[in-house]
Amino acid sequence: MAIYYLTILVTAGSGYALAKKKESRRTDTIYLGVSFLLLLFVTSCRYAIGFDYFSYRNIYELANQMSFGGILRLHWGEPLFFLSCKIIGALGCPYQGFLFLVNSFLLAVAMYFFYRYCKIPWLGVYLYITLQFLACNMNLIRQSIAAAFFLLAYPALRKRQFLPFAMLLLIGGLFHNSLFFVFPLYFLLPRKHGRLTLLFLVSLTAVVYLFFDPLFGIVKPFLPAKYAGYQDSFFWQANNVFYVLFPALYCLLIYLFRNRITDAALRAICVNSALYQLMISLFITRHFILERFAIYPFLFSLIAIPEIVSSYVDEKRHAEKPFWTYRRILILFLLFGGAYFAFAALCGFHHVYPYVGLWDKSISSPGL
Repeated sequence: MAIYYLTILVTAGSGYALAKKKESRRTDTIYLGVSFLLLLFVTSCRYAIGFDYFSYRNIYELANQMSFGGILRLHWGEPLFFLSCKIIGALGCPYQGFLFLVNSFLLAVAMYFFYRYCKIPWLGVYLYITLQFLACNMNLIRQSIAAAFFLLAYPALRKRQFLPFAMLLLIGGLFHNSLFFVFPLYFLLPRKHGRLTLLFLVSLTAVVYLFFDPLFGIVKPFLPAKYAGYQDSFFWQANNVFYVLFPALYCLLIYLFRNRITDAALRAICVNSALYQLMISLFITRHFILERFAIYPFLFSLIAIPEIVSSYVDEKRHAEKPFWTYRRILILFLLFGGAYFAFAALCGFHHVYPYVGLWDKSISSPGL
């Protein structure tokens, strides 16, 4: 675990120290560049951690043995990932080289996102690690690629540019079809929900939660075979209610501090995404595979939290000092991220805790 603690300490400590000095885009660029290299080292030099580590290795090797035509016939629903494996393999890259290139793409998208849209880039990096997006990269590779395209679609969402948004989700969905299921977020996230709408959403969630299995039986024939097959697999098991505590706490925090987000359009996206990630996360207590869809709206935490914290930076002092100051609000969300990370490590999220590096390969085995 030491490598995780050191990574968090270095990225958060150096980021906070630099933020206390005069900020500049050049400083942000250097900081994000160094963070990129550090996280790339962590994600690319792992060995046998991540539930799907060996599954992806097998997929990579099998894809290299197939022709391009064979890939398109067999994996027509999600061809881009398998074609990427084929192309990277044709360059002579071993599996670790494949992980290096994939992680380079995922982290480059994340760092670009922090540079362009995150009010406090170092806090964005901290949250990327502690809120388990980095852990997701080391396990759910295809879905992480899809999530990266969802991040790239953010400016189109903000500007209400339907065609660029749809194109990016189409490309990402051809890596992992789960991205197609969150397409309605284009219409739902920017809306300002009134009480009746919220009541309808809560009621709908309750009905679907209570009658999920019969409802799933109705739509099952229309789903891709991979998703339909989950009902008879290990993934259909339920987790306990403790896994919903942090999504609920995040939703509560965003709601309480929602007015600190001055841009009305961004406020709607942040508040609604927090609500939807909680609604989706509830279903982990029915079938834990469903919680994976919460990753997409939860990505907006990387904007929402820095937006809230940054609103306190230049706030004028009042005669009576307010309770929430920049330092206190920052500590609050740092503690939230740290507690989330501790819970994830304790529960073994994504099977990436504790860390095992290539240098530990001699004492590791595929049975991990």
